[in-house]
Amino acid sequence: MITTCIAGISPPDKLTKFYNYISGFWLLSAVGGSAIGSLLLSDHVWLLNILSVFCYALTACLAAAIPSQCGRDAQATEDSQPILLASEESDSQTTSPERPEITHQANTKRPLSGILLHSWQASYQSILTLFFLPNPTFTVILVFLINGLAIRIEILLPQYISLLLHWPLATVNRTLALKSLVSSIILFALPTLRKIYLEPRMTTPQIDLFITQTALLANMIGMIGIGFSAPATFFVLALCVYTAGNGLYDSLTAYGTLTLPPGEKVSEFYVCTGLINTLAALAGAPVWSFIFSYVLKSGFLPLGLPVWLGAGLFGLGIVATRTLRTWMASGLDERRYERAASDEVGE
Repeated sequence: MITTCIAGISPPDKLTKFYNYISGFWLLSAVGGSAIGSLLLSDHVWLLNILSVFCYALTACLAAAIPSQCGRDAQATEDSQPILLASEESDSQTTSPERPEITHQANTKRPLSGILLHSWQASYQSILTLFFLPNPTFTVILVFLINGLAIRIEILLPQYISLLLHWPLATVNRTLALKSLVSSIILFALPTLRKIYLEPRMTTPQIDLFITQTALLANMIGMIGIGFSAPATFFVLALCVYTAGNGLYDSLTAYGTLTLPPGEKVSEFYVCTGLINTLAALAGAPVWSFIFSYVLKSGFLPLGLPVWLGAGLFGLGIVATRTLRTWMASGLDERRYERAASDEVGE
């Protein structure tokens, strides 16, 4: 629901930036929480429990401070139309690439309770229609599934690193903490890189698709390097390359939001992405564990085989995004983005 509300109040060209910042702060808080927990767990468990309760209480207070309505007041500025309202209220396609004149005179705020109720209802309906969505939304969901299955191989990383490099658990944990730190740096740097290097040359959907493809490529190359039995320096470098693809989820989510076909609701799209990621987590974890166990028992298969299979899945994701590039070349995604950015509300 939170991501749906963010999509409802965000200008289209700033949606990915907001998601990058949220993901970056999430990773930083995870690293900070793990560090604080490690320090307090041995001798000050009572203080750790008090701190946990305080954080939950603070979260509840912040949640209570969220306005009861989601949206923005009337504006007459280009590129400020909330995506959620444009895609849910307008069922007509814009066939002309020219941007119409925008004049918003209606209050565009919606109650959060209505968005929550619709998301809850859509969660049951989406289970039946998850793989029967129109393109390009279907392809976006498919890329989410492939990526979700591939990244679940990360559950093997602690044991894999320990076996490959003969490192103790403490060293493995420090390496994984470095991975989270690099992820945060990448996410915080992406908005600046978009603004300086990409926005002058591409439209917002083109930027999101480019970042998605680049992230998948970085994931694939990094995974290939991680699979080799090489010195620790090479392994850490390959891990950093893999981690550089951390902006995929935010960019792909924004791309799918901006290019929804007419009649498709943003809240239903976010429910579908949540369901597909849950299915990928449920299926990926036991599958990768089984493959890794089989490799260990075989005695002749290379230890990096599961990692290379994960790299193959990332490569399959790159192939799937070629379909999205084809849609982009046809101009359909661009016209949908124009509609999401400029359709009039309140008619």
